Amino acid sequence: MLDIPAPLEVPFLVLEGNRLEFDYGSEKIDFEALGPLASLGMLASTQCGFLRETAPDFRFPAPLDSICELCTAAAVEYAKQDKDGFRAWLTEQSHLFAERAGDLSVLRQHVEPLSLSQREMLMIPLIYLNHMWRQGSPVIEPAKGPSRMPDPLHALMLSLSEDTRIIPRFNQIIMTMRAWRLDGKADGEPTSYRELTALDRMDPYFWMNTNNESERNLYRAFFAVETFGIPLYGWGCLALECAERDDVESAVTALAMVRATLRNVYTFTKHMIPRVTAEEFRKIQVTGGWIEDDVTGVASGYQLPFMLMMDSLFHVNFTHAGVIEARRNNLRFVPEHWKGFFRMIYDRQPALKTWVHEKGSPELTEAYQSCVNLFTLFRSMHKHLGGQVIKGSSTTGRAFASADDNYRQFIDEMSGLITDTAAAGDTSAPAAPDIPAAAASRGERRS
Repeated sequence: MLDIPAPLEVPFLVLEGNRLEFDYGSEKIDFEALGPLASLGMLASTQCGFLRETAPDFRFPAPLDSICELCTAAAVEYAKQDKDGFRAWLTEQSHLFAERAGDLSVLRQHVEPLSLSQREMLMIPLIYLNHMWRQGSPVIEPAKGPSRMPDPLHALMLSLSEDTRIIPRFNQIIMTMRAWRLDGKADGEPTSYRELTALDRMDPYFWMNTNNESERNLYRAFFAVETFGIPLYGWGCLALECAERDDVESAVTALAMVRATLRNVYTFTKHMIPRVTAEEFRKIQVTGGWIEDDVTGVASGYQLPFMLMMDSLFHVNFTHAGVIEARRNNLRFVPEHWKGFFRMIYDRQPALKTWVHEKGSPELTEAYQSCVNLFTLFRSMHKHLGGQVIKGSSTTGRAFASADDNYRQFIDEMSGLITDTAAAGDTSAPAAPDIPAAAASRGERRS
């Protein structure tokens, strides 16, 4: 068992409506007309938030099932830290797979019966394989330039990318939101909030370095943000709807629940980050970026729904050029449905901060500011603890003259982000829109 304090008990706001069976669809949804809570019910669930309501299901009919088996075996070979040996091994395995499964046209016949949700899941082991092929070894400098893993794996990945609109690069949503398993839970079995927050039961579904304890803790640190953050979405949407109907009493309760949720995220992240060593962080997170490629891949917390929700709900306006660019780059990997939803939360009128400013209620102001203050503290903790982990390495998707330059940029960007977050707590003035560059980095504004 993990030696971590017991979480605060946070009740749920029950969501209504039918949740979409997939996340990366292309159809247009009028989130503004639906409103926050109805929109949320289409994208998330009461017990699981933006995580799926069942344990990740990587069961596929033959011959597609062998892709997952290959991905599991590849992690063992990749951890041997031999780039040439790993690529030779994967080339041989790809040829064997082709002999059994056929070329892309044959594989597409096996893909056709799969639902869009199943195709999204099949993309995940292929993205892991694609990353491991390109990097070759977790202990060398991050790979640069384009890369193409052997066919038919590469061709199948690109074909599924067209189906699902998932960019075929390793990222935080793939790692945290999709590729996990819970001890005692079978693929496809329903899960609950209490099970998802049992971090000692959680492991990566696909490893980079099989059974590495630091890798396990890195996954758990990111996973804790989304699992303990599950109650945020419902209560945050309720607070925004309370602003619309001018219901101070209910909004104070909703914001108290948001703060309790954030308290759990803060506590568990604070305990997990120090368990990740800088050396092991480099093997997993740092080499996950694709530098100087047509599609520069990144794996960052900017992609996680919890961070998108907090920044949108409380009108955190980014001013640091590095943060704005990082978010713009990261949001390319976020499903369009999610981006449209969080843009609606940010654009919703009256903005939560504006309403708090106009009401002048001491109780409401305190409830609002206590959330922003704790969120600022969370980012301060991330700056200092994350900075210690990132020292001596390079962040994903970027190239630096030296590890020291990278560390200084990380600290500078986090300092700017903390300043911007703290500013969101100033209710002496109404919410103001982002500066143009930051507004553009939020994604397309819905009319």
